Amino acid sequence: MRGDPLATRARHWARWRRRQARDVWRHRAHLDLLADDARAAWVCSWQRSGSTWLAETLASGEGTRLIYEPANVPGRLFTGESAQLVPLPTAPGPELRAVERALRGRIHGAWVDQLSTGHLVRRRVVKDVRAVGLLGAVAARHPATPIVLLVRHPLSIARSAARLGWTGTDGDADARLVDEVRRWATLHAAALRSPAASRALLVAYEHLVLSPDETLSRVLAHLAARHPTWRGLDVDRTRLASPSATTFREPAARTPQQWVGSFDGVPRGVLDDVVDVLSAAGLGRLYGGSPEPLVAPDAVGSLLTA
Repeated sequence: MRGDPLATRARHWARWRRRQARDVWRHRAHLDLLADDARAAWVCSWQRSGSTWLAETLASGEGTRLIYEPANVPGRLFTGESAQLVPLPTAPGPELRAVERALRGRIHGAWVDQLSTGHLVRRRVVKDVRAVGLLGAVAARHPATPIVLLVRHPLSIARSAARLGWTGTDGDADARLVDEVRRWATLHAAALRSPAASRALLVAYEHLVLSPDETLSRVLAHLAARHPTWRGLDVDRTRLASPSATTFREPAARTPQQWVGSFDGVPRGVLDDVVDVLSAAGLGRLYGGSPEPLVAPDAVGSLLTA
């Protein structure tokens, strides 16, 4: 039906998938021989958190291959609707093996290479939205790999996923939002308890939107500290002013504050429940009843790992 937000987003999704299918062979034409996992940066995130946007920016440097969501490949989870029906992995298994193959450049295919533009590959940016539960395992098994854990207010994530129809249709819509926040908080809290996870750089999507130069510089410095291939990496910072390939929005100009969004219209009871869930998970000092983080960009990591 014309004007239906869900139908509009479905059209955007279909248009994006057609474009990716058309360009698949161009994206897969690359030579990736350097298997050193220190040449791979892992951007680990939750769906609808801006990970494609950040990964595209990091991969804009010459000789950089973007490997897209390898943890989705074992289960063939190539749509949001199918992915929301399958629990996220939290223990070693095929998803971890797929991530590890990606870190070494040993995975190829239409899905993982759909956003790759580098042809002679010197480094890789691997991004995942289903592997937060594997953060500790990847960090422990690949100590040379720089890791960026990108977080966003889980209520903003839940509302975005709900608009795309990715949170199901059973039961009360407000209850589904709170359930999605609870799932996010539970998995992130568990992942961050791993001692190895403390070496990941935690970055808030909202800080990347509102303070892009400062936040991106922190990410690049984190990568550069791991391997010479990341030092002096010349990325296209203007990409942070444009939507990612998976935004599913009309390409209209938006202010940073509009990209962060607001919780206007969210019932007070839902906000109260969200705050309680985050507090119970030990994440209440990072996010609360408003979309923006409660701490400055340089305090996110120390706050969560304290």
